[in-house]
Amino acid sequence: MFSISKNILIIKRFIWKRITPAAFCLLPVITSSFLLVPAITVRGPVAQISSRTIRHRDTLYIPVAAIARAYGLILTEEDGRSFVFSSRDCSLELKPGNREAIINGETVEMSGPADWVDGKLVVPIYLALLVLPARFPPGEMPLPSSLPEGIRIMLDPGHGGIDPGAIGENGLKEKDVVLEITRKVKDLLEIKGYGVFMTRNKDRFISLRKRARMANRRKVDLFVSIHANAAVNHLARGTETFYYAPASDPLARALAVLENAVLRLEPQGDNGNTSDSSQTGEKIGRLSNSIHAARSVQQKISKVTSCPDRGIKAAEFYVLKKTTMPSILVETGFLSHSGEGKLLADSNYRARMARAIARGISDYIDSRMNQKTDSSGR
Repeated sequence: MFSISKNILIIKRFIWKRITPAAFCLLPVITSSFLLVPAITVRGPVAQISSRTIRHRDTLYIPVAAIARAYGLILTEEDGRSFVFSSRDCSLELKPGNREAIINGETVEMSGPADWVDGKLVVPIYLALLVLPARFPPGEMPLPSSLPEGIRIMLDPGHGGIDPGAIGENGLKEKDVVLEITRKVKDLLEIKGYGVFMTRNKDRFISLRKRARMANRRKVDLFVSIHANAAVNHLARGTETFYYAPASDPLARALAVLENAVLRLEPQGDNGNTSDSSQTGEKIGRLSNSIHAARSVQQKISKVTSCPDRGIKAAEFYVLKKTTMPSILVETGFLSHSGEGKLLADSNYRARMARAIARGISDYIDSRMNQKTDSSGR
């Protein structure tokens, strides 16, 4: 705590000594209340974004997603080692584990390295409160026309709480693996400007009915359930992505039965409003978009892993059946396979899987937006 308080005092002294219009507008943020409530408002050229701070490495950090939204930055390049955000007038490059930020070609040393915390890419608050405002004061940058306004996504980390899901040879639980992956997917999509929700963000049991109901009430554009697989045959391996339709093969049918078995843990009265009154045309469109989304995500996953590509498949998963928007279920590998179980236990591999899923989702949404643009143009 001493280091955090000391850092805040340094910021306050810095601003008072070098008061500028850009810094002056930040003064309400850095008050005694800031010491009591670990949150700030990032006042950028495009928007004012409130964000909670994160205590990390003896200082305060802030999610990069908040900075990207405030400054109208879009993630344009990333390979896991470097993340490049761009707008018409600004370019920001960050490298997790590195204290250097590159802003429009100029290297700036931050008070601590960029890092991952709870699935979020974060940087020290100095970057948001002092460094960027000095270069790009509020109101000086136009809103990028390519920001994906209004796109909403529900991410669903499978299982949780009393339902551990699949369990690997080393005791690794599916519920823990997919929660970490999903958190990183959420952060990467938020950085791109999407509105992202999660059915659970901690180890708790959520009924399948409630998961579907949460997505339907939010009226999201896409529902993505993320899982890890298991099989009696310990040689079974690979990744696959499902959409809702009659099972495409016996194994897909068996997997759906296994996943749907959790309904027995749910209160019988927990039916909710999950009926689907869509017309036939809407259902066909939803199926087509679900297949498109599944193919986009599976293609990206297959490029980042040496695991066999089991392709996209149809299966009657309850949670996909009861959602009213395009919906897919991603199986990130087999915990029951010794090799894939070790991969899924590795945080670096989980991060690669998260990036692949996020890219697949983003590509699907981009193609859908382009289709709408083309059709409106005609």
